[in-house]
Amino acid sequence: MKLDRIEIFCAVARNMSFTKAAEECNMAQSAISMQIRALEEELGFPLFERSTRKVSFTDAGQSFYVDCVKLLSGFDEALDRAVSTHKGKKMFLTIGIEGLMQTSYKAATIRRFIAEHPDIQIIPHQVERDKKYEELSNGEIDLVFDLPQYFVLNAKICKAGAIVNEHCLMVHREHPLADKKTVSKKELAEHITFWGGIPKVEDYVTKLYLNYFRESGIEPENVIYVPEQDVATFMVAANMGGNIVPISEKEQMNRDNFRFVELQEPLVFESAWLYSSKNQNPALPLFLKTAEEMAAEYTLSANSKPDSNQ
Repeated sequence: MKLDRIEIFCAVARNMSFTKAAEECNMAQSAISMQIRALEEELGFPLFERSTRKVSFTDAGQSFYVDCVKLLSGFDEALDRAVSTHKGKKMFLTIGIEGLMQTSYKAATIRRFIAEHPDIQIIPHQVERDKKYEELSNGEIDLVFDLPQYFVLNAKICKAGAIVNEHCLMVHREHPLADKKTVSKKELAEHITFWGGIPKVEDYVTKLYLNYFRESGIEPENVIYVPEQDVATFMVAANMGGNIVPISEKEQMNRDNFRFVELQEPLVFESAWLYSSKNQNPALPLFLKTAEEMAAEYTLSANSKPDSNQ
């Protein structure tokens, strides 16, 4: 399948017009039509519904367009990186970013890496929870910071720079639990808490949280599931409930608005940088070395008790 044919298809799709696509590509309209027909024959299905008045996608055409946009974007990035490498310019490292959790540790690790390797450019890439494994495996991202248990850790997915974080309850300063030094599971279950998980499905992260209560014979009835941590933070700021966060994150929050309450029964997760064992990016081992150094240092200071609400 020819790349220029894909580019022509995307031009038609962007404009929903063979005439405008011909102008954009500086080609005759008949040549555009011929290329689209050839592509449809190669694929074995139509991409567009054509009429005298308009052009519209078929279902398959719309799906194909979304993937083609990603393909062309990836090709452009790959070309830029190859040219830069050939000219002796910067290497690149693509890091998957999801939500706000562990911001302080992630940011500190990236800051140190940039200071140590100013010739390597960090490229942030927004990732979706259910696509991280795929994007790591196919090389779309080099790294992502997550719970190792969230993946099936095997020869394909490895971890580095792991930290163990104890968690606490984050609430608004006007929340009923804001002035308490500690909170029990029973008290916590009686109040609304926000959790970044999928209701009913009980993915690994959600199971960890629910089992925290269930092991004590408590079934939490006031958990509200939200798609991202930043959504939970917004809800807490509106004093609509509490959120369980790593103790290390309290340094990043506005102390005027939030209070952090110690959990009487500890809740501990391990987080780490995850990467594919097949990744050949020469910048990756350099980052992993920095991550391991940061983890050793950070673990000593990150898990102090949340007694600094002043």
